[in-house]
Parts: sequence; structure tokens; C-alpha cells
Amino acid sequence: MRILILDIGTTSMRGILYDENGTQLALSRRDNHLIFMGDTLIEENPREFYDNTVAIIREITDTSGISSFNAIGITSQRSSIIPVDHEGNPLSATIMWQDTRNREICRKLEECNPMLYERTGAQVSTVFSGSKMTWIRKNQPEIYKDTYKFLNIPEYVVHCMTGEFVSDTTYGSRTGLMDIRTAKWDPEILALYEVEESKLCRLIEPGHTAGYVTEAFARVSCIEAGIPVIHCGGDQQCAAIGHGIIEKGSVSLTVGTGGFLAAVLDEMPDIMPSGVIINRAASEHQFIMEANILSCGAGYDWCARELYGMEKTDYAFLEKELEKENFISSPLVIPYFSGRGAPDWNPLARAVFSGITTATRRSEIFKSIMESIFMEIANHLEHLGEVTEITRVYAGGGLTASKALNQLMADIFGRETACVDNPEATALGALAVTMAAQGIYASSKEAYKALANEKKTIYTPDLSLHEQYEIKRRKMNRLYEIINQGGGYAS
Repeated sequence: MRILILDIGTTSMRGILYDENGTQLALSRRDNHLIFMGDTLIEENPREFYDNTVAIIREITDTSGISSFNAIGITSQRSSIIPVDHEGNPLSATIMWQDTRNREICRKLEECNPMLYERTGAQVSTVFSGSKMTWIRKNQPEIYKDTYKFLNIPEYVVHCMTGEFVSDTTYGSRTGLMDIRTAKWDPEILALYEVEESKLCRLIEPGHTAGYVTEAFARVSCIEAGIPVIHCGGDQQCAAIGHGIIEKGSVSLTVGTGGFLAAVLDEMPDIMPSGVIINRAASEHQFIMEANILSCGAGYDWCARELYGMEKTDYAFLEKELEKENFISSPLVIPYFSGRGAPDWNPLARAVFSGITTATRRSEIFKSIMESIFMEIANHLEHLGEVTEITRVYAGGGLTASKALNQLMADIFGRETACVDNPEATALGALAVTMAAQGIYASSKEAYKALANEKKTIYTPDLSLHEQYEIKRRKMNRLYEIINQGGGYAS
């Protein structure tokens, strides 16, 4: 058995070929290039996703000598949009999930938050794609009129491969337009956002076949036609499975460009909890609670670039910078470099530095930024803990390559933090979903238990430091409240 997984991230995408034991047979990676056009506009050329998909598959086949797969599973970032015509040709650039050009539309919809949260599992947000569609309708009416479908990135790649316009319910729950309980597009909410259902994809459950590789795509990618293509669910949903978050009690934390937390729910709560997002999970008939911080690894990269003048990040040097700051830093930072994420969305929020003196070292500022990012994640853990007991945090993503940051996380969280050594946890989750879809296992849970053999490094918190970080976290939250209530983030 040979299964190809495509994992499409914000700044890169990967293809990994697995056998039936979960052994990697080949891997290919390509970069995606964000286009920054000022403070709020972030786009990407949609053609790049197609070109990278073809290049990855061709490299996989060249490396492995295998051109026939049992299935191709796709997982991806979730809320970027591409308007396309009847043939699937893009009508504009991809509007990325971080883009906040739709913030005024979201502000006007905030009065509907109680109803939206009850129906969709989330309050209005600039991240979700529904309000991006509204923005196109209001600001680019010709594009809106000519749009046959609004696609997110995995839907676009699936169409390029199969010719089908189909999505799964995990992506539907990131639009703000789908009823979280029925997993159907909600007519009342569609009317509120002024988006026609005909412009949206057909919804299927994650793990179901979206379509089959066409003859045309087979020719350009050098694989066989007819291979089933599986919608595995969004990247954070698959990361949760890949981290082993398949039962209640544990939280998945992905620290990449942003920081994303997820915990499993077997059913919707009778009373909707405050402070979290509820999405459909990659495992059928389950839900995940989510919270996020928009700048996580992005904050780390900013430090490397702007504090240390690095054109290429020297991770070993930065690790030593963190290690020499073996105490809680004096500066206090609000870490909203790209706005504040869920649950209290605030696209206008920005980073704030306080408590800096002439004695403050560059390395201390660096550590204070990382402290603030993890303290914001601790805020979200507190919200999740109000709904379900949290016994351990399972962390993965680029920042977990740093032992100093892993220990810092544990100290700030006050919980054991297990760092997964497998850097491809998202792909592993997608593989589990795909193998269940192929009938090899009865469920993605069973598939994960059979496939997972990665090592986990456990970091135990220093509870005395944790108590001090709790005091600092309260100060950070209070500083944000003072600035926000005082109109410091007003446009």
C-alpha cells in the first residue's frame, strides 16, 4: 500500500509518501510566498499552490520510482479564499487567513455574535473566510459576479487534481457560514453575510473521497489517473490526531507561524462555553475546541530579523540567547504583532513593549517576547480548562525544536508539556484519516494507535517559576485591558 499525503501550510507545503506501516518512503517540500501589501493586506499567487503540488508529486515519483498510489490525502490551512470561474481559474489573488481587510465588515456583524456563536461555534472574526467573501462582494463586485465558487486552498488543489468543487465540514466550520450541529450551510447566516450558497462547495465529511485524479492532472504530474483524493480535514484538526489528541483530557498545541490549541469534544455542549471556538473534528462525529494566537513563530522570526539582524535565522545562536536569560525577564510585552486571536478577536491590537530601561539587554527583550506569546497561550488553556479537564499539553511545530522554549512553555503553563519529536504530526493525522477512509482501520483513532511510534520528550514545570509567571500573566492581561478600554487600539 502506498499513500501520498499533501500538507499545505501557510509558508510551505510538503508531500510525504507512506507505506501501510506509516514508514516514510519519500518527502518533498516547496515554499509558499506570502505577499505583504501594507499592514492589513496579505495575499498569495494561487498558481503557486498548483505549481508546488505538481512539483512535489513529480519529485516524489522520481525519488521513489512509484507513480501509482492507493490514495492521496490532503490537509491544509483553512481560511484563505480564492474566487474562481466555472473552469476553476482564479479571478484574483488568494486572500490569506491573516489578511484583515474585512475588519470593518466584521465590526458591523459583531452585534450578531450571540446568534453566530450558538449556530456556528464561533463569533465573527477577520480570520474566517465568510466575511472575506462579503468584502469581495462589496469592494470587487465584478469579481463577485463572475465567481462561480469561492474556494479555500485545499478545495482549489482538489479541483486542480479532480475537477470537483467539494469541501469537507472541518473547512466549512472555518467559514462562519455553516451550522456546526447539522454540518450544512445556514441560509439565515448566508443572507446575513450576503453570500449565495451556490457559490460554495458541496460539503462532505472528512475522510470521504472528494474525487479522482483526472487524465489531465495525471499527465502533468506523472502519476496514474483514477487515484482517489481524500479530504482529510484542516491542518489543526489533523495535527490534533497526529499529536494523539483522540480522547478528552489532552490538548494539542501547534506552535508554527501562529499558535493553535485544540481539545476534543465527543458532543456539543448544552451550554456554549465562552472563550473558545468549536469546529468540526477530522474524526467523524467529533468536535474540537480551538483557540489561537496569530503571531507565534512569526514573533520569533521578527526577533531574529529585527533584533538580531539575521537574514537567515541562526537557531543555535538564539537558543544560547534564551539559555543565558535563566530568570523571568523584566520587560512586559503584549504579543499581538498581527492582532489578537480567538476568543477575543481584535484585528487592531498590536504589540506593546513596557518596562524597558537602559539596563535592558537585547536577549532579555527576546525572552520577554517569547514569554508573552506563551502567556497568551496560557490564557487560552485557562478557557479550555473551564470546559474539559486538561491533564497534559502535546506540543509540535517549528518552535518545539528549541529545548529552552519547551521548558519555558511548561513553566508558564504549569503543566507537563510533551513535545512530539515527529515534525510531521499533521501529516501523520492525515495519514490516519486516509487509512481509515481506505478501510484499513475502522477509524482514524485506531489508525493513529497503530501508526504512532514517535518519541515524546516530557518537560516538567518548575512550579515556583509558574507562580511568578501567573503574576506576570495577570499584569500582561491588565495592561491589554487598559490600552484597549482607553481606545489605544482604535482605528
